[in-house]
Amino acid sequence: METKLRILAGHIVTESKLSKTAKLQMLEFIKVATDAQVKALLLDGRIVSLDDQAEEIVNARFEASSTGNRAKALARTYGTLAAATTGYTTIPWAIYRKIRSMHDACTKKCGTFQLNTVRRQLCMAKCNLPRRKAELLAAKKTKNPKEIAKKTKAVAKAQKKLAGIQNAIKSSGAEE
Repeated sequence: METKLRILAGHIVTESKLSKTAKLQMLEFIKVATDAQVKALLLDGRIVSLDDQAEEIVNARFEASSTGNRAKALARTYGTLAAATTGYTTIPWAIYRKIRSMHDACTKKCGTFQLNTVRRQLCMAKCNLPRRKAELLAAKKTKNPKEIAKKTKAVAKAQKKLAGIQNAIKSSGAEE
């Protein structure tokens, strides 16, 4: 559970309005902090140094608080996401996803840290198709046959993916 709380704390830090330097310092702290320090960070929003007695108090506060209950529920979600990204440790994974969302409008629009549900897949497919079509138009202006062929395949693949997701949704009886 504590690893999942670290993931959640990392997500909160990366989504915060702190400066880049402050975020990196906070993420480094989360890596080396005790479980009680991470809980204190989630409860109070600040970095603290704790002795044994203070750790017991923080753990008790965390268990009794509504923040602790919400954090546990969210931690399961973010823990699942981190487990799905084999090869990445939890904090670098959160940084990777945040950076990706800064450079990819579709990732940001459809949810940087969202689970890859059918709804998110549909959002990504709908978002990527116009971008692929725009890339094809740009390739046609260059009159490079190899680039045009490559972009045409990308548009066809995006259309096929969107159609497949829409068909899966229709066959399940759900609405888009």
